[in-house]
Amino acid sequence: MKLRQAKYSDKAQFRQLWDMCFTDSMNFRDWFFKNRFIPAYSVCMEEDGKIVSEAQSIPYNVKIRDAVLYGTMMVGACTHPEYTRRGYMKEIYKYYMNCMYKAGVAVCVHTPAVLRTYFYVGHYPVSDTCFIETEKSSGIKCPEYKEIDMVQEESFIMELYMKAASKYSGIIYRSLADMRLKCADYMADGGKCIGIYDAQDTLKAYAVYYETEDMVYAEEVMADSDEMWQGITEAVINLGKGKKVTVKLPPDCKAEVEGTEKTTVPRNVCGIANVSAVLKAVGKGLHNTILVTDEIIEENNGVFDLCGNKTDRKPQIEMPVYRLCQWIYGYRSLEEMAENDEIKVNDMEAMRILDEKLPKVPCHIVDEY
Repeated sequence: MKLRQAKYSDKAQFRQLWDMCFTDSMNFRDWFFKNRFIPAYSVCMEEDGKIVSEAQSIPYNVKIRDAVLYGTMMVGACTHPEYTRRGYMKEIYKYYMNCMYKAGVAVCVHTPAVLRTYFYVGHYPVSDTCFIETEKSSGIKCPEYKEIDMVQEESFIMELYMKAASKYSGIIYRSLADMRLKCADYMADGGKCIGIYDAQDTLKAYAVYYETEDMVYAEEVMADSDEMWQGITEAVINLGKGKKVTVKLPPDCKAEVEGTEKTTVPRNVCGIANVSAVLKAVGKGLHNTILVTDEIIEENNGVFDLCGNKTDRKPQIEMPVYRLCQWIYGYRSLEEMAENDEIKVNDMEAMRILDEKLPKVPCHIVDEY
């Protein structure tokens, strides 16, 4: 048994595991492995001379509060069906997180099919997602919308995405290259896009969606105002007339549509690969002290100030790394976690100050790969 970083020559075996474990369309898998297989950010386990378990990831810039950090989004973690229930995935994730620490990565985000799957490696929820759904759309009155060519309009989609993303913590901070690849990702699997424009022909809202004979699913929806969030949600509901419709939205979206069900659920998780780097970027130069414990990455253990430095001073607050992640993102407050006995507070005034300086903020992650 051997854990190691992936090599380009592993692509065929990685693809074979995907074909066994996932149900994505063949077009998407072909496109993904041509454009998204990045060995330096992927790891695998070999046994009996073949790759039996793997985890891939994509490097991204991740916006946490007002800082932009070097991060990754994990995708495609799977184990050969004949080698399951041997604890390989835990070993894969431990190895992966340590590789990312050595590579200088600060945070690793992903969207598990089942959230609790990765709690045992310290990857806990850091954002919620809102869903507006109807089992069968009757069609509704909505603003005028147009089909968007994602190739020709990629820069305008990106401009709106970045404007809308500015209010969220945890979101991928896209470059134009990121936007181009993301649009190509969607189109490889049959994704289409609609948009709402103002009188000056400025894009004000868009929705990337998939459509089948009986369903419309809006995967990425962004808008620049509450009015436009409402309008683009209505547009998707109307687009799916006669079909089941699901619209995926940020957790603070105020859109409401009569005859639909609206739910908000935890959706994305994150693991901190480098505590020092995260605190240095997000900690506002504060000198309060936190004792962090991490069962995965040895270097993340110890007492840190919020400048990211290790210190011999006594900790004012003690917490496991996954609670630090939830708080530093802005997803949960220290007070909430203290009330649930999830952290230990040695200085109540320090907790109050830290929650004031780093309060809860809207958290949202659009990307799922």
